[in-house]
Amino acid sequence: MSFDEVAAVTVAPEKKNVKPLYRRDPEVIALNQYYQSIGYSLSGVQEIPRVYIKRVPKGMRDLASADERKQIFIRIMLPLALRVNEEITARRDRLMAIQSKKYSGDPISAAEKEWVDQMMKRYRVKDGGVTALLERIDIIPPSLMLAQSAEESGWGTSRFVRKGNALFGQWAWDEDGIVPEDRAEGKTHVIKSFNSLIDSVRAYARNINSHPAYAELRAERAKLREGGEVVLGWDLADTLTKYSERGEEYVDSLHAIMRVNGLETFDGIGFASGDIPPPPSVLALLED
Repeated sequence: MSFDEVAAVTVAPEKKNVKPLYRRDPEVIALNQYYQSIGYSLSGVQEIPRVYIKRVPKGMRDLASADERKQIFIRIMLPLALRVNEEITARRDRLMAIQSKKYSGDPISAAEKEWVDQMMKRYRVKDGGVTALLERIDIIPPSLMLAQSAEESGWGTSRFVRKGNALFGQWAWDEDGIVPEDRAEGKTHVIKSFNSLIDSVRAYARNINSHPAYAELRAERAKLREGGEVVLGWDLADTLTKYSERGEEYVDSLHAIMRVNGLETFDGIGFASGDIPPPPSVLALLED
């Protein structure tokens, strides 16, 4: 065999496995750039901007970094949690003003009576009057909202949140929703879907504040209020054994999420003052 023939059969060097090029989705990039442009960071945060995002950006579940996914999710959720608590606080303040008028002997208007009746129906109060209603119209600590939404939505990656803005996995029977893939035969429930993330947060808050299953949470919150203590998500999470079929294991999971991600620090934050540029239009929630 000649040298040329030997050279012709020389084995080529083995090709190395090349990892596919990783690219973030344009919506993730746009949202990160927007947050950076307005200085919205979670490092030492005490105030947050009024930025309401309508839905989670595409590509959340494809992010290579779990920490980046969590950072995006928390920054989306925090303003929504604070906004819903603002709405609840406004109702609570109005109700307390009406209660004060009653105690002082001042007349209560027909409009005020009608509003109280509406709130009684909304929050499923049959007995106890305004005092019982005040136990239900109260805020939910942001750390608890964050932990539950993270647990139920997989930090914004679940099929339910991607298709129906369903952050908390609320069941429904009498309306259109998303059928769980693992729904047992004979079951008819669906996961309730929403037009926006904030609608999901509002429905969750109403559920926590009105459903009989969460009476223990409301009683604990009222007890903390009466004792002049701060209402914290960690304490209220202890009462949520009925939120999931997992019971105590579910509570342990919420506590772990709070602890590992430092969510307790968010229970004392508020909104920053001043105007800011709107978020990317494809993700913006057009309401104040």
